[in-house]
Amino acid sequence: MKVPMQILGGVLVAAIASGQTGRTRPAPPPADAMSVDSIVAALYASVSHGPTAAPDFERLRGIYLYVGMFIPPKRPGTENFTVMDVDAFAERVAKAAADRKESGTAATGFFEREIARRTDCFGNVCQVFSTYESRHTPDDAKPFERGVNSIQLLRDGSRWWIASVAWDAERPDNPLPAQYLPAAKP
Repeated sequence: MKVPMQILGGVLVAAIASGQTGRTRPAPPPADAMSVDSIVAALYASVSHGPTAAPDFERLRGIYLYVGMFIPPKRPGTENFTVMDVDAFAERVAKAAADRKESGTAATGFFEREIARRTDCFGNVCQVFSTYESRHTPDDAKPFERGVNSIQLLRDGSRWWIASVAWDAERPDNPLPAQYLPAAKP
C-alpha cells in the first residue's frame, strides 16, 4: 500500500509537534546574550543579591535554555546529584530563605564574581571554566567560598544560551589548581 506524500508529511509534522513541550525562553536583552563574555557576566549578576533581595530569576530565565540545568556539588553521603532548572533553583532559594526566617537566622547577601576563566569554543558550543569567589557583601575582605563553575553554552545563530552550570567548591582536599587561578601579575 502506497501512502501519499502529503499524508505522510502531515503525520510526520503532527508527530514532531506532539513531542514538543511548548516551553520556550523569552529572548533576553540583546546585551546579555550577544557574546560569551556578556552571558557569563549576566549569569554572575543574576545570582548576586543583597540580604533582602533574591537572585534575578527572570534574567536567569532569559539566558538559560528552558531545559538548562544548575548542578551543585554532590552532597556527602548522597547517591545522586541535584539537577535543577531555573524554576527549581528559584524554589530552592525561596525554601532556604523561609527556613532561615523560621529559625531566626539573619539573612545574608550573596555576591559571586569571576576571578579567572578558561574558555574552549568550537562553532556554536563553548565550555567555560569560570573560577569564582563568593562573598556576603561586595566589600567583604575575604570570600567565604571559592570554586569553579563549568558553564556549557550554545549559540543558535543569533545569540548564546546557557545549557548548564555545574560547579564544585574549593575544600582542603580539593584546592583550586594553579591553571584556574588568576595569572600572576609582574
